[in-house]
Amino acid sequence: MRLHGPRHGAAPGRARALCLGMLLSLGAACGGSRPAPPRAPALATPADAVPSDLDLVLRVDLAKVRSALGPEGFASLRGEAGDAVAETRDALVERALEASDTAILALRPELLPHETDNVLVLAGHFGALGVDRALRASGWSAPVDLGGDVRRFDRAGKISRSSPARVYAFANERLVFVSAAEIDSVEAVLERHRAPSSLKPQARGVLAFAARLRTLGTTLVDRYPELADAIGPAGAVQGVVDSTATGLGLEVALELPSEASAERTGEALGRIRQALASSAGKMAVMAQSANIQAVGRFAVVRVALERGML
Repeated sequence: MRLHGPRHGAAPGRARALCLGMLLSLGAACGGSRPAPPRAPALATPADAVPSDLDLVLRVDLAKVRSALGPEGFASLRGEAGDAVAETRDALVERALEASDTAILALRPELLPHETDNVLVLAGHFGALGVDRALRASGWSAPVDLGGDVRRFDRAGKISRSSPARVYAFANERLVFVSAAEIDSVEAVLERHRAPSSLKPQARGVLAFAARLRTLGTTLVDRYPELADAIGPAGAVQGVVDSTATGLGLEVALELPSEASAERTGEALGRIRQALASSAGKMAVMAQSANIQAVGRFAVVRVALERGML
């Protein structure tokens, strides 16, 4: 009988251990089925906020512009930008531009001025702006915390097509202003981590740009048929404007389907350059300084712009 006693005494302990194990397993299973929180938006570069449906992307080194033009010249340039894109007339945008080192502006250029769908990304130091307070005072919504010190603000009411309807604030270092038609596209990039635009202006120069030619090509055919013929099947263009000791240097690269088509485009542009160089005026001087060559699938044009020509 003593041989059976320990086993009978251990049975309640084994049952309790079995129940406890089942409860722990059930708790772990329930905990494991809980969905993870969404990944916070992140920007490796300011251009990574740009969606793929906009055909022109500009990068402006505002620190260089401010240094070259001074406060008055910078204010004048900002006013000219406001004439083209209403978004830059927004009071907070104007203040943010003053505190920015770099601006990325993406557009749909075929629309009328002040109706241009756009995304403006500013990189700088915005702690002194009081972004949250300024937006709330202007009637924007309370911020939505997206994690990673990223906040989202929305604006209700009737606004112009190109005015900002949403703002993303990445800490106090980056601001993304989004016009109404681009809200879904930017949300897909930033919040659902879809791929951003493949148009990436080079990170050099005072001004850099990258554009698709699908809409610009129609404009060229109507206004400059010879140039349109020379460009031929080019699908995209990128360029850089930078300061030099004597003025500005312009570099434009047209992307062609093949090296052979790049050679043909370079030769056609060379003929246009020769025709312009034999004329008179500033265009003749610019054409005389131009250098055109094919580099792989790109036809590259480089022009020196002397200060007296600007």
